[in-house]
Amino acid sequence: MKAQEVFLPILTDLVRSIQAATLYPETHQRVQEPLVRLHRSVKNEAKRLGGSLSLGFLGDRIVVDQFPFHASTLGVGRLAGRMAARGIEKVAIGEAVTLPEMKRFVYFVAGVGETDGSRPWKQISFGRIRGDDPEELPALGAGELLPAPHLLAGAKDVLKDVLHSIAVKGPLGNVEEGRDIVAAVMKGLREEEFLIDRMIRLQDRDDYTVAHSLNVCVMVVAQAAGLGLSEATVRDIGLAALLHDIGKELVSAEILNKPGKLDSGEFAKISLHPVLGATHLRKMSLGSDLPVIVCYEHHIRHDRSGYPTPRFPDGPHPASLMTQIADVYDALRTYRPYRASLDRETALGILREGRGTEFEPVFLDRFLRMVC
Repeated sequence: MKAQEVFLPILTDLVRSIQAATLYPETHQRVQEPLVRLHRSVKNEAKRLGGSLSLGFLGDRIVVDQFPFHASTLGVGRLAGRMAARGIEKVAIGEAVTLPEMKRFVYFVAGVGETDGSRPWKQISFGRIRGDDPEELPALGAGELLPAPHLLAGAKDVLKDVLHSIAVKGPLGNVEEGRDIVAAVMKGLREEEFLIDRMIRLQDRDDYTVAHSLNVCVMVVAQAAGLGLSEATVRDIGLAALLHDIGKELVSAEILNKPGKLDSGEFAKISLHPVLGATHLRKMSLGSDLPVIVCYEHHIRHDRSGYPTPRFPDGPHPASLMTQIADVYDALRTYRPYRASLDRETALGILREGRGTEFEPVFLDRFLRMVC
C-alpha cells in the first residue's frame, strides 16, 4: 500500500530522532541522520498533500493523513505515549518547516532542552483534538493492522540505541525499548506461521552484534513459545536472548571487527564478554534474573565445556541452552570479516554434529524441526 510505504518511514524516523535525542549529543551522527531524513520526508509529503502533513495520536492509534497505524508497530506505541505525556493528540506540519524548527519539536517531545513549548512555532502546530474538530480519526479495523514484517521496522536502530544506552549508562540505561522489540517479535510470530524465515534475514556487516542479537531473540522466542510457557516467561526469555551479547559493547571494536584470526591475547579479551555483560546487567533492574544468567552462560556448552568455567554443578539454564543453539546457528549463517557465511545445510550439519556434547539434545531437536 502506497500510503503505508510513505508514512511508515516518517513515523520510524520520528521515533529514531526522539530516541537519539535522549541518548546522544545534538551534533552526533545518530541524531543528525534520522532528523535530516525526517525533515526532508515531511516537507515533501506536506507539499504533495497541499501544504500540510497531519498526524493524530489517540489511544492505540496513530493516524498520518487519515492513514491508521496500530500502536503495536515497533516504536510507534512508545511514540504515542510520549505524545500523550506532552498533551499532544494532533500535529500539523507545514511544507515550509525548517530543519531547526523540526529539531526543536523533536527535542520538545523527547523532553530534552526546551520543555514548555511556549515559544512561538511557525510551521508546526499541535494540541488536543476537540469535539468540534471537523476531522475525526478513522476507525482502525482488524484488517487494517500492518503486515507482520513491518512489526520490526527500525528494530536494528532501536536495538543499537538500547545496547549503547545500557553499556554507557548502566542502571540508568533504557531497557524498555528492548521489551518493545521482544513484544513485537512475539506478536509477529503469533500472526504469521512462516515469519521467522524473514525476520532472521537481517544480516548487517556493519552492525553484526545488533543484527545478530535480534536474530537470536527471534529464534529463542520462537523456541520458548513452543514450550507452552506463559507470555510473561517468554518475554523474560526473549529479553535475555536480546541482551545476551551486551558484553561485546564493552570489548574493543578493533578486536570485534578484526578481519583475520584472533591471537591468544585477543581471544582471551573477547572471551570475557559473558562475564563483563553479566556483571553489567546485575546493576540494572530488569524484572528477572534471566538476562544476567543467559548473558553469563550462553557460551557454556551442554557438556560444560566452553567459557567461562562453570562455577556450580548444575547445567546451564534452559534459556541459556536455547540461546546457545540460536547463537551458534546465526553466527555460522552470517558473514564475518574473517570468513564467508555458511549455507543453511552446512550450518545445520555442524549443529547436528554437536548434538549431545555441545548442544542439549532435546532443545537441539526442537530447534532443527523449527528451522527445517
